Amino acid sequence: MPSDTQVIYSMTKVGRIHPPNKQVLRDISLGFYYGAKIGVLGLNDAGKSTLLRIMAGVDKDYVGEIAISKGYTVGLLEQEPQLDESKTVIEVVREAVEPIVDMLARYDAVNAKFSEPDADFDALIVEQAKLQEQLDKHDAWNLGSHLDLAMDALRCPPAETPIKVLSGGERRRVALTRLLLTEPDILLLDEPTNDLDVNTLRALEEALEDFAGCAVVVSHDRWFLDRIVTHILAFEGESQARLFLGNWTDYEAHLARNWASKPTSRTASNIAISSDKPF
Repeated sequence: MPSDTQVIYSMTKVGRIHPPNKQVLRDISLGFYYGAKIGVLGLNDAGKSTLLRIMAGVDKDYVGEIAISKGYTVGLLEQEPQLDESKTVIEVVREAVEPIVDMLARYDAVNAKFSEPDADFDALIVEQAKLQEQLDKHDAWNLGSHLDLAMDALRCPPAETPIKVLSGGERRRVALTRLLLTEPDILLLDEPTNDLDVNTLRALEEALEDFAGCAVVVSHDRWFLDRIVTHILAFEGESQARLFLGNWTDYEAHLARNWASKPTSRTASNIAISSDKPF
């Protein structure tokens, strides 16, 4: 079972310089427990997207150290998701459950082999039983309806719609549906609310509220952050970040209290956070 007392992801003195010499991140150190929901705030070009790409393992040109506990997975939704334009909506969404789709295909192939004249029935029965056990575990027999429900919840375009004709907002919905279906332990969402209508936004909020793992969300939508996050990671200048307990409103209140003086909150160094524990 995932632990809410063990730091499952950490960064130590992570920095990033974009060529030729633009410092984007400087000495970012943080760690969080399973279940933390973190909103990331900052001006444009503050380094928020770079931070998520580093956490996802997409951007490897950084200094410092990163550690993720064994067995935990990370999933990233970028601002402009890259989707295969030769595919349809349902084909992209199915990518999230490709291992299950492959098992179903193998199960059908095994069943077909029973009719072959030289079939090895003993071996086929053993393989069939193993496959059925795994398929039952993942409720694979209802996979189609699960995908339909997920696409309906986030108001994806019709299943057979070609990706190449989708708008930016539609692509984001399809990519978000695919990501949520992969069920990573750590969700990294870069401006997920852009171009979402009210109903889709509510569906996303509900999905994140029900999500047991960690979520790190870059967003300028204060109402969304108020409802979702437990902590705020704020980029406040000099390519560094400060970590605060609470949602957007709590962070705003902190700024109001410290408006006339230098902020006294601790920097993001050596802080471990969770959804239900103070730092």
